[in-house]
Amino acid sequence: MTTLSTRLLRLLLRTYPREFRERFGADLEADFEQLLRARGRAAAWRYALSDLRRAIPMTHTDDQRARQRRYAVTLGGDNHMGTMTFDLRHSLRALLKSPVFTAVTVLTLALGIGANSAIFSLVNAVLLRPLGYEQPERLMMIHEKIPASGVPRFGVSPPDYLDLDQMQGSFTDLGVYRTRAMELSGTGTPESITVAQTSASVFPLLGVGAAEGRTFLPEEDQAEQAVAIITEGLRRRRFAASSPIGERIVLDRRPYTIVGVMPAGFQFPKRGLEFNGTPADAYLPLVFNPFERRARGMMYNHSVIGRLKDGVTIEQATRDTAALVGRVVENYPANLRTGWQMQIASTPLMDEIAGQVRRPLLILLGAVGLVLLVACANVANLFLSRAVARQRELGVRVALGASRYRLFQMLLIESLLLALAGGGLGLLLGNWAVRAVPAVITTSLPGVSDVSLDVRVVTFTLALSIATALFFGLVPMIAGMKRELIDVLREGARAAGGRGQHRLQAGLVVTSVAFAFVLLVASGLLIRSFNNLMNAESGVNALNVLSMEVILPSASYNQASRVRSFYQTVHERILNIPGVAAAVVTTDLPLRADGERRAFAPENPDPSAVLEGSIALTWAHGDYFSTFGIPLIRGRNFTSEEQMENRLVVIVSKNLADRFWPGQDPIGKRLKWGLNAASPAPWQTVVGVSGDVVDGPLGSDPVIHVYSPYAETPDGALASPLWRTVKIAVNGDVDAASLTPSVRAAIAAVDPALAVAKVTTMREVVRDMSAPQRFSATVLTAFAAGALLLAAIGLYGVLAFGVAQRTREIGVRLALGAARSEVLGLILKQGMMLVGVGLVIGLAGAVAATRVLRSLLFETDVYDPMTFAIVAVLLAVVSLAACYVPARRAAVVDPMVTLRTE
Repeated sequence: MTTLSTRLLRLLLRTYPREFRERFGADLEADFEQLLRARGRAAAWRYALSDLRRAIPMTHTDDQRARQRRYAVTLGGDNHMGTMTFDLRHSLRALLKSPVFTAVTVLTLALGIGANSAIFSLVNAVLLRPLGYEQPERLMMIHEKIPASGVPRFGVSPPDYLDLDQMQGSFTDLGVYRTRAMELSGTGTPESITVAQTSASVFPLLGVGAAEGRTFLPEEDQAEQAVAIITEGLRRRRFAASSPIGERIVLDRRPYTIVGVMPAGFQFPKRGLEFNGTPADAYLPLVFNPFERRARGMMYNHSVIGRLKDGVTIEQATRDTAALVGRVVENYPANLRTGWQMQIASTPLMDEIAGQVRRPLLILLGAVGLVLLVACANVANLFLSRAVARQRELGVRVALGASRYRLFQMLLIESLLLALAGGGLGLLLGNWAVRAVPAVITTSLPGVSDVSLDVRVVTFTLALSIATALFFGLVPMIAGMKRELIDVLREGARAAGGRGQHRLQAGLVVTSVAFAFVLLVASGLLIRSFNNLMNAESGVNALNVLSMEVILPSASYNQASRVRSFYQTVHERILNIPGVAAAVVTTDLPLRADGERRAFAPENPDPSAVLEGSIALTWAHGDYFSTFGIPLIRGRNFTSEEQMENRLVVIVSKNLADRFWPGQDPIGKRLKWGLNAASPAPWQTVVGVSGDVVDGPLGSDPVIHVYSPYAETPDGALASPLWRTVKIAVNGDVDAASLTPSVRAAIAAVDPALAVAKVTTMREVVRDMSAPQRFSATVLTAFAAGALLLAAIGLYGVLAFGVAQRTREIGVRLALGAARSEVLGLILKQGMMLVGVGLVIGLAGAVAATRVLRSLLFETDVYDPMTFAIVAVLLAVVSLAACYVPARRAAVVDPMVTLRTE
């Protein structure tokens, strides 16, 4: 029975060091109890306290010396920097003596770190790099929405912008701009460039001034003045090293005086914006003419930007701006206010630019992080295997007086050297990979065209290298420190890794298999989604179509007769080119979503039909449907007379006819432009029904569409930039791209000074439109394949190492009569059990992780059972192959040779 005195003694014994207490505590307690029984409590406590007084200082001194010996940084009085230098030289020699191990480790790390560096370079360029504007987080974009239009949102019309500029109170100022292509001529070959027409307030809002000269004056956007600002890139192309201030630049055959040059690297608008999102080469003042100032309910093609006032939050500005819609609509004509529903929305500029690409990039960054973890797990396994081979060496060092801290330092330096070498090579590989990104990706992702090795990317790569060194270096060292290295000297050649080390290696393999499963499932889902996207019906059945764009300068084409003559003459000349099957001159092309949207009213629509606020309208001269392979389901095409004269006829899409005249013959039905049948516009007769065509991204729903001959265009409208931006499409009996010189020559025969731009084919258009999805699927598949390969190599390495360590055991089994097939099955079972555990964990991880892919998938279930099953089978087959090689090696062991060696 434990007495109170015994309990008190146990508390006093806690003042001894733990190692002393564990070794002698029971003896001291037994002696105390014996004295307690023999001589009484007073004598027992007198002896115990006297012993404590003498022993505690000595035991603590001994313990302190032991700790110093165990964790001492130096030996023999060497300073810390001296040991670091010595270990650095030793590590370099050790790594050079193991070239295969060093090369495999560096290459594995380079692939993992390089992939991370490449994806982070994209993330840095798109999401992290400053926009080049003052406090860009305070800039906001304003849009208008008309819920009944069927279009998510528009830009802002000129009169609505003028109202908002007067009514708003959340912004220091508002600016407005629009972009358009213009012909640059004068000196050198004519070319088509992007020009942004801006109000004078735009550059002060951005907080960016001119590097040379000035920006626009307030009065220059009130009355049209022929002044221009150019970018540094255009200055280098056209004026070399000389200053262009005061020089003339000819745009659309009209001279403008250059008053300013923007700083190098300045880009506005930024890529990624939904409207007016092409970076400009030059800037002109935006002056609204009297018609534009009265254009209520139309011309929603302007972008409005504002800077928040101090103290105003984004949420407050969003509410205040949305509340202005009632006051803006009050200024609309009475016929437009009836049933007119409009909304005004504002969004931070940074979200506008990168909002659509942020999620895919972060998903890729997370995926490539898993690849790096698999690479680190493999390298850690290599280090564990190498540590077993070096246990005798490390045991000798401990026997000669080396502390564990000194061994830790030496091995950590080796890890850092390998990680830094892998990081340096990975940085080069990552930079090369980013440079190899297709050009179409650089135009669809904001900032990617300016990817560079800036300080942020280099710092990220360096930090990643150090982190990987700590991971794959520390894990094996911590596992090895649990074992007394002195014992290795006693075990001699039979020294092998401990049970804890084997469990750690198995855990790393399981982790690699699980991560590989997650990545393979994600890539499989994206591949299935991409295949579904490419097989989706777009309505365009002819891809061998050449297309190009020309801008008719207003200075030379300021009369409707000249514009009509150009359409008709160019079309006639192109049809006479050998190898041309069909051709059309039009305002827009399929799949581009760059055509006109117009309000319309059908005659006697079905009562249950929901009226659209606007439809897509295409103006064309020539056979639009044969050129793009769009079927005519009912009725006929436009006749040659209808192509030349205004006969008030239209062709409508099938979805329009099905919605407004279901179960009826649409041929002969009528529609007119305007919000309702009371519109003064004339009725137009439907003469044909075409197949539905996608006017936007692949896989999107076709919008209702109306096609009209150019002959029906009012003369006054031909002065608009919409009709002076001419799209030419040619369907060839030969390769469409080979017709490019002939078509260029036909255009030059009509006007040799015109600049031809955006030369491409429909096949390239479809490929470019699917490029972001193809890029994501390809990159993630490459990551998954790399993870699968690394997991297979890691599994092979662990089993091969285990076979090498168990050679004596296997020899004994065979000598005692075990069949070689049993040995083969034993090793296979060991490996496939690890794979099975990894598959189970990976399945759970994939079910959780693939939910983030939902927004990236097209007609593909995130839990698609076929994808999960194929990935599991693929991973199992590859793993079985990785297990078979070491298992086969174990099965052919000669027991006599093995036992004789032992």
